[in-house]
Amino acid sequence: MSQGGRFWEAMYPQLLGDAAGELFALPFTMPLLNAVLEHDFETHRHLLGSAILATRVAITAGLDRDEAAALGQSALFHDIGKLAVEQTVLTAARPLTEREWEQMKSHAELGEKMLRAHGAPEIARIVRWHHERIDGSGYPDGLRGLAIPWETRLLSVADAYDCLRAGRAYARPVSHEAALDRLSNARHLYDLEAVAALIATFDEPEAPELRP
Repeated sequence: MSQGGRFWEAMYPQLLGDAAGELFALPFTMPLLNAVLEHDFETHRHLLGSAILATRVAITAGLDRDEAAALGQSALFHDIGKLAVEQTVLTAARPLTEREWEQMKSHAELGEKMLRAHGAPEIARIVRWHHERIDGSGYPDGLRGLAIPWETRLLSVADAYDCLRAGRAYARPVSHEAALDRLSNARHLYDLEAVAALIATFDEPEAPELRP
């Protein structure tokens, strides 16, 4: 089994035992996740995978229990705005039209608005910027460098890793090693310290304990 495979095997039982209650504690969690599941299965799977990984990366990066749980919750909802994106756009295996791409990009702002409406402004702030990039090429606000909050930079690498490993309709999945290599080499897009935290998380023989 690969190093990445061993990590996931060890991580799932422990996370579900000691942190699932915090990840899924918000009252609107299950209604929103169920809506995503009905809308697009892959988005639902991606939200769960990203939430688990982001929580662990947060702990490796030194966030405390509450901060790690908040980041995990942000990851759990980072693509919630895709509820407003047509399912045919989400699953397109071809280049998107300009109209479709604008619709796809709108999910970050829509997700923020949905979460603010549910009384979760801190999570909403992280979700709004999860597609911002270090060189300023991201959206919706074109933030660059340290203007992107640290939590959001951590979420971005967990999000990207899960996408690379699972693949998309328009892209084949890649190996654990290839995913880490791509993220490490994309220093214009992802924060190098955040990537280092991701790599260190996978290097740990056992999933770390959540600190109080």
